[in-house]
Amino acid sequence: MACQLQPPPPPPSPSPESSPPAPTTILTIGDDLLLEIFLRLPSLPTLVRAAFACRTFLNTIRSSPTFRPAFHALYPPPLIGLFLTHREGNIPSFAPLRGVADKDHAAVLRGSDFFLTRVPDDQGCWNIRDCRDGYLLLHNERNGLLAAYNPLARALHRIPSPPTEPLRELYILSERHGSFRLVCVHEDGLQVRAVVFSSDSGDWQLLPWTDAATINKDHPTDDDKRCLPPAPTTGKLVNGRVYWARNDYLIVLDTATLRFSSMDLPPPMDGQKPFVVGETKDEQLCMVCAIDHRLTVAIWVRRADDDDVEKWMLDREVALPEIPAFKLAAATRGFLHLYLMARNDPNIVPLCSVFSFCLETPPADAEPKKIFSLYQYELERSYPYVMPWPSSLACNKMNPPVESI
Repeated sequence: MACQLQPPPPPPSPSPESSPPAPTTILTIGDDLLLEIFLRLPSLPTLVRAAFACRTFLNTIRSSPTFRPAFHALYPPPLIGLFLTHREGNIPSFAPLRGVADKDHAAVLRGSDFFLTRVPDDQGCWNIRDCRDGYLLLHNERNGLLAAYNPLARALHRIPSPPTEPLRELYILSERHGSFRLVCVHEDGLQVRAVVFSSDSGDWQLLPWTDAATINKDHPTDDDKRCLPPAPTTGKLVNGRVYWARNDYLIVLDTATLRFSSMDLPPPMDGQKPFVVGETKDEQLCMVCAIDHRLTVAIWVRRADDDDVEKWMLDREVALPEIPAFKLAAATRGFLHLYLMARNDPNIVPLCSVFSFCLETPPADAEPKKIFSLYQYELERSYPYVMPWPSSLACNKMNPPVESI
């Protein structure tokens, strides 16, 4: 009689101690390690793209108070392009910064409204009065209208007309929680004052008048005793202060205290053109001047000396070998913008080329990059557009932490 074979017994169940560990994924590592990974991303556009890949990434970036300054120290906010105002009064146009091998940088250009299609087509044209922190401050002089527009967020803010005219200078400053302020300058020849608008209250505030003698007490001249210098039109906002350059000193407006003061200029150099007030990549005050006969730009930085006294110090001089005749336009976040006028034929309107030059590049590697060219009569002023830190990456009352599914 054949015997019946019994099936083998099942293998014993593994003990909990011998169970293989669960696989580690990007979502299971700690926040500290995630932030270290994010610090190795190549640019701000790439960081934004990674942050919105999942809620864990977004919350990790929002919840760290030290990540933003650490990322900025490694990767300054990128220059996206320049907005151009035209003498014939058309709506401002945009010239993107080309030659950047960054797909995420290109995605910012494609996904934003740099053509200003959402700006209403009111009677008259819109002129740019300031460009900062991602905002364009637009002014319709014919109708007295003001508007703040963010091309990245496609957000338009109508601003009521100011209570006084004329406003010589207008500056926009972003605040926390997505709000902003406008700081304007009103002068009558003998006095000057600040005029401030807050997007939170929707109201304008008129500050007290300040006379010329008070502003220029440290740098008095005969003209200053009688009246203010000509109305400023080319002020530069750096680290919370507005600077206007004169022949012999600077007028300064502190946008926090709204007080006016004056400051000395760097020592004169032989053959220099007027200074351009600007900012380094870490948002510190600097001044740049062109030395005509040497085709060189000199960069001055305000620092404390050995006696802890702040003064202008020559940081370095940089030769511009490929630009034989140029005009300084602006110095923003460590980049110097230059105009080159090509006058090949006196009967033809000259061609204007705009170059961008990194002030932080070592002199041996310094090379201006051409951004665009157009005829001189088409260009009134240019405004560099630097990508700001997106408010969506900041944890505040408008952007609370997102609950994970």
